[in-house]
Amino acid sequence: MQKLVFNVLGIGAWGSGFRNWSDLQIRMTGGQVEDDGAKGPKPEVIPANERRRAPLPVRLAVEASSQACEHAGIAPSELACVFVSGLGDTQLTDYMCKVLAGENKALSPTKFHNSVHNAAAGYWTISTGCMQAANSVAGFGESVSLTLMEALIQAQAEQRALLLTFYDAPSSPILKPLLKNEHAFAVSIVIAPSNMTPPAPGNNDATELVASVVEQAVDWPSGEWSDDLAECYTTNPVARILPVLELVTGQREDLIMPLSSATALSFSRTKNT
Repeated sequence: MQKLVFNVLGIGAWGSGFRNWSDLQIRMTGGQVEDDGAKGPKPEVIPANERRRAPLPVRLAVEASSQACEHAGIAPSELACVFVSGLGDTQLTDYMCKVLAGENKALSPTKFHNSVHNAAAGYWTISTGCMQAANSVAGFGESVSLTLMEALIQAQAEQRALLLTFYDAPSSPILKPLLKNEHAFAVSIVIAPSNMTPPAPGNNDATELVASVVEQAVDWPSGEWSDDLAECYTTNPVARILPVLELVTGQREDLIMPLSSATALSFSRTKNT
């Protein structure tokens, strides 16, 4: 695979202990952010009636996506998108299994349509009027690296900016022995190939990174984060985007993360533009 050089144009974030990209940067460097007590985001882009019915994973994804587009200075309707959840909506999975195992097997239509893996992409594209391509990815522990590869190749092949959204909510209690995640975590990034005209000329915050695939078996990189963020990184599949975010902020100059049992994705930081 050829080296892919791309710009990170905007970032959004919402999760346990942070409400935006600025908050998450503070948490990544060991600082604390005042807890506002919110149990989940209330993304304004979703109309009020639909927002009340939207499950937590959807609201996490849409809120982070909205922030990233605003940071990048690009209208959501202009961006193709790739959404990824390593766990899916385990609360709804638990609900449906309980109902189908009981005598009354009538599922709630709303909960059923919210249970599909592309629910977040659906809410996002409908709410923003986005008619661009929208993909939904699942790869459990390798969700982050698989999504990055999917998005980078798509952005390069189509020479276009792209929205990537990583999101997972706490696991259902009955599934926690298998899926131990206790943390809400969502991060969205807007990327674009470095050789294309920047879609938002007024954005001076872009960071240029280089990615390539190498034939090497590696473990996930470690980081020096606070106890709860370190636990989130271990148990929440999409929190494994954290080392990439450290590249963006200059806390790392390079990193390598597993893609398969014998291959890895390699990243390096080049310059700020």
